[in-house]
Amino acid sequence: MPVLSVVIPRLKTNQLKWSFSGAFEVCHSPGVQDVQVATARQSLIVRGLFPMLADPRHPAESTSASNESVLKVALDHGKAAGVIKSHDRVVVCQKVGDASVVKIIELE
Repeated sequence: MPVLSVVIPRLKTNQLKWSFSGAFEVCHSPGVQDVQVATARQSLIVRGLFPMLADPRHPAESTSASNESVLKVALDHGKAAGVIKSHDRVVVCQKVGDASVVKIIELE
């Protein structure tokens, strides 16, 4: 069963330049391209795991509306990549506030 992994990076700034930080952070203040490559490389060591870098304007501590928008983007990406298709059941594991939530949805 394929797994789509969505990483939501955090934006940092020192008033002159922007950089990403997160679980897959690369040393030496990388640029955007370096972070995307490192995230993909680290996630691809697990067979069947498809990494996706989400829009950093959706923080992990976001509201349920933005969580749903990130989920929709992830599902659309999975459909475009051919990992999932209509009428598939998808197990969604996400963090909402301090709680971890698991839900099963059927795609339309």
